[in-house]
Amino acid sequence: MSIRPLLRPFRRFSGLASVEKILNKKAPDFNIVPFQKENIEDVMNEVPEFKYYYIGNADAKDNPFKDIPQSCPIFDCSKLPQFEPPDSSIKFSKLENGLRIASVDKSGLISTLGLYVHAGSRYEDPAQGELGVSSMIENISFHSTAHLSHLRTLKVVETIGANVNCTSFREHIVYSAECLRNYYPILLNLLVGNVLFPRFLPWEVKSSKDALIKARKSLESNPDNLITELLHQTAWHNNTLGLPGYCPESSESMFSGDLMRQFMLKHFSPDRMIFVGINVCHDDLCKWLMRAFAEYNAIPPTQRDELKPIYTGGDRRVEAASPMAHLAIAFETPSGWRSPNVVALTILQSLMGGGGSFSTGGPGKGMYSRLFLNVLNKYEWVDSCMAFNTQHSDTGLFGLYLIGNPNNSKDMVKVIADELKGMANVTKEELDRAKNLLKSFLWMSLEYRQVHMEDIARQLMICNRVCTGQELCQAIDAVTPSCINSIVKEMLKTAPTVVAYGDIARLPHYNEIKQHFS
Repeated sequence: MSIRPLLRPFRRFSGLASVEKILNKKAPDFNIVPFQKENIEDVMNEVPEFKYYYIGNADAKDNPFKDIPQSCPIFDCSKLPQFEPPDSSIKFSKLENGLRIASVDKSGLISTLGLYVHAGSRYEDPAQGELGVSSMIENISFHSTAHLSHLRTLKVVETIGANVNCTSFREHIVYSAECLRNYYPILLNLLVGNVLFPRFLPWEVKSSKDALIKARKSLESNPDNLITELLHQTAWHNNTLGLPGYCPESSESMFSGDLMRQFMLKHFSPDRMIFVGINVCHDDLCKWLMRAFAEYNAIPPTQRDELKPIYTGGDRRVEAASPMAHLAIAFETPSGWRSPNVVALTILQSLMGGGGSFSTGGPGKGMYSRLFLNVLNKYEWVDSCMAFNTQHSDTGLFGLYLIGNPNNSKDMVKVIADELKGMANVTKEELDRAKNLLKSFLWMSLEYRQVHMEDIARQLMICNRVCTGQELCQAIDAVTPSCINSIVKEMLKTAPTVVAYGDIARLPHYNEIKQHFS
């Protein structure tokens, strides 16, 4: 089914004009950082001092407080400098090779670093045997590089007390790290080295295969994660976003250094990378990144075919030995993150809410959301019901996910259908409550370094701009009930994507489910 006829009406609702104006922010002005030749001795003098097997001195001879008893204060308030609030604005730069850099300095003691590569399972080519290669790269991250062995890499991370991680998604792969602020130049070079100079030694690839198999089995045994995966594979059958976000069993035999190297040569050019730092000095970050990339023979930018996702919808069912029936019904939301509709859809998810029949941490969380009032409080056979909103750069999914008693399979379909159709009618009171809840969640989330870093990187990668929290709140306030009404009506015209798992023998046929929305 082509999405072209739906793009125009989905994009031009008059109530979203002000939202679109806020989100259509111009690209930031990037300060160009040139490559420079430096004296290696001068560079080494700037490297933070640390030893591979311990930090600091073996004894306390250099401790200025060693002879002061604990009964005497050592803190002198008179020597404190005058407080100056930190400049927490986002700063932007770009290396000559196209690598974009963004940073925020909140004067925190912990630095968070992230190198985002615009490559993921969406860009894998099944004809080249690349299915699952993004997960393969994730699995063998932080192993041997041209500069450090796997053991030395682990020892460096252990000694400075850092956390490192690599995660692959459908549209990007991220290498992230956290450490004490004064050690971030060491971790930055380790991070970049794993992206630019991985060795993919045969014995390391072989020893990592078990972890790859374990990751697949873990996903298949987790219903919530499996439902998300099956929704994508069904909604965009055999194309782009519908390609598996993990390494399928059929591709495990293809796990090799040559395959991963081939994929990286096609997609890991600096112009497709973004480096984000939280709690770092921007000028220092640019300087260390320039040094890290200086000796790197950059992969030249190559023309990449940006295939448009073709939404198919459809039905996917997996029977399993489960006491419950899992059912998710979703619809396409064209344009994805690039559309102003994403703000209204996020508010709609907040309005619908949801949760489980048992709430940990005390009552009161989301109890006035639609799904709590109309579903969880009304039907004792419902174990869990929630709204989900999954967005990508140019398309997305919105739907409901319900877990209930298999004997009520037909009722599950009717309940989901009624709630999805009822989304078109929103009161001002409901909308205001959902907006306040969303804004509260937005500001609380941005307090986390990892979330703030990811927000900056994704906005730059997808939209080439970064909206602040204040601007996003203005966009949230601009949404009206008529915006929600129009978007829901257009969304429900697309073919539904139905995914079921567990004891689903009594679930109605796909055509019968479609009739609920005709």
